[in-house]
Amino acid sequence: MNNQRPQQPGENVGVFFHGTEGTFHMGWQQGWTFYPNDSRKDMISQAAQLDEPDSQNIKLVWQDFLASIKSGKLPHADIEHGRQATNMSLLGMLSARLGRSIQWDEAKDAVVGDEEANKLLSRKYEGEWKYPG
Repeated sequence: MNNQRPQQPGENVGVFFHGTEGTFHMGWQQGWTFYPNDSRKDMISQAAQLDEPDSQNIKLVWQDFLASIKSGKLPHADIEHGRQATNMSLLGMLSARLGRSIQWDEAKDAVVGDEEANKLLSRKYEGEWKYPG
């Protein structure tokens, strides 16, 4: 299915959410922007808040991680959040590649009753990885 909405200007990194009132783009280096469907309404945006000189927030991520070790609480960017977000994306691409819906069993890390889909969840690697040098 093709998206019938016109492409919005701005960076090509991030995610677009298309709704009844307009399109919201959550970018990276240029921040976020809301493009209203109603041409009489103004576009709304906020610049990204990234650390310089590299436009990353790695210092904040490490501070949060070290604080979580001391407190015993999960960090904001817990690895399980990344796993869940990645799984959703990969399973969506898998469903699109197969051309059909799939049913995911999170406890088993497998697609329910679909051998073809489960074969596509991994790939065969050739030999051990070696550190270059």
